[in-house]
Amino acid sequence: MGIPQHYSRDVPQRCEALIEELLPIVEGGLRADAKFGGPLKTTLLLALATPMVVLPVERIFKRVAFNDPGVADDRGIDEALARGVKSVLGEDHAFGGAPFGSRRWTYAERVGPFNVGQQWPEDLLDQLGTEAAREAAERAPTWRILQDLRNALAHGGVAYLDAVGRASEGAAEMLAFAGAVTRGHNVVGLNVLRVHKDDFRSFLSAWAAWLKEVGVAEALGDTPPLAA
Repeated sequence: MGIPQHYSRDVPQRCEALIEELLPIVEGGLRADAKFGGPLKTTLLLALATPMVVLPVERIFKRVAFNDPGVADDRGIDEALARGVKSVLGEDHAFGGAPFGSRRWTYAERVGPFNVGQQWPEDLLDQLGTEAAREAAERAPTWRILQDLRNALAHGGVAYLDAVGRASEGAAEMLAFAGAVTRGHNVVGLNVLRVHKDDFRSFLSAWAAWLKEVGVAEALGDTPPLAA
């Protein structure tokens, strides 16, 4: 396997290819299914989502947003892609209208801190099932949704939920992501996302496709017209 030329763009493409190839195999059944209560579709998506989201957010968006090279900076490799990321993840762009966005996620902002490794608060799970929470996700800034998702994936703020949005020992139908809101070194709240696993699959595919295409579109937009 060749070394990626641009980690923020190329690794998500590779992960998307793995999902495309492996998901039918996982859905068809594995020997371990009986041990874990069913096909490991959600686990596959979650495992590959981490590099798909964390790498571009860390190596492009955070570097663009803070103009800080950090320890890894992909901006100079593809400046058109960096500009495209900045334009779509700008302050005024809502998640519901993003190329990879959705109107089916739900969102709760600045809920009180709790241990995400234990039972999640019932009132929060109720809130995530409301129309108000769906509208909150749709109108939230795209950068904030991506940042919260990145934080949840990077720090383990993830929960499997059933078809009615509750933790259970049955099949996982939804995922919840909790990203910390901090003040200094203190966690003062959590921003929480909820999404059905099929919608999360659609998001990952659209996210990878956008990262692949946005730099090309930006570069074409910068190309001077051909002389007549």
